[in-house]
Amino acid sequence: GVTVVVVPLISLRADMKARCSHAGIECVEWDSRRPQEWASIVLVTPESAVSEGFGNFINRQRSMGRLNRIMVDECHVVLDSMKSWRTRMLRLRELVKAETQLVYLTATMRRRDENTFLRLMGLPPKDQCHWFRGQTTRKNIQYQVKKYNLEKEDEAVKELVDEKKRQYPMPSQIIVYCGTVARTIKLAGILGCVCYHRQAGNRKEKEEMLRQLTERQQQVFTATNALGLGIDA
Repeated sequence: GVTVVVVPLISLRADMKARCSHAGIECVEWDSRRPQEWASIVLVTPESAVSEGFGNFINRQRSMGRLNRIMVDECHVVLDSMKSWRTRMLRLRELVKAETQLVYLTATMRRRDENTFLRLMGLPPKDQCHWFRGQTTRKNIQYQVKKYNLEKEDEAVKELVDEKKRQYPMPSQIIVYCGTVARTIKLAGILGCVCYHRQAGNRKEKEEMLRQLTERQQQVFTATNALGLGIDA
């Protein structure tokens, strides 16, 4: 059978494909020009998942009895779509027409947002869905609050990063998350490091950045939340 996995970013799709290949699992990225009818796992972006071509693929798989389930990874991004970020993702509600098992994965959706999510996706009420919960925390997480003058924010960040580089030398890594692309680029220049955001080069260049991160070839990165979505961590 086939499992369809909807992933929000191309970089995440490539990362998941590489991990499946390493595990010996037949996995392909959806290509409307060359549909892979017999793959075990098909990775597809949200926009392609609701296209006519992919809909025809789903119908063929279902008619052959091969469609096992459809999974939507990082499904909480649907809530972000209400704020104009890739609003086409709201069309993922059309997946219910596939009449197969639907599995939605997230590690960050708040409980208070669950009913909104169900409504947006056209799913049954909460008590009619199966919920599986697990721990999303890690034992080695430590929180620390640093106070600084706003005018000296850049210096404060650099001082903190330099401190952590001494405390955690390679192969340990440091990621500085920023609220905007402009801030990400500016801090990367100050820190002399790699920066990752949605506009950071073409697909191959982004894949190379992710490879440097996952293979621990770079110690410091600045990034927007696109980095978190781009890695199957």
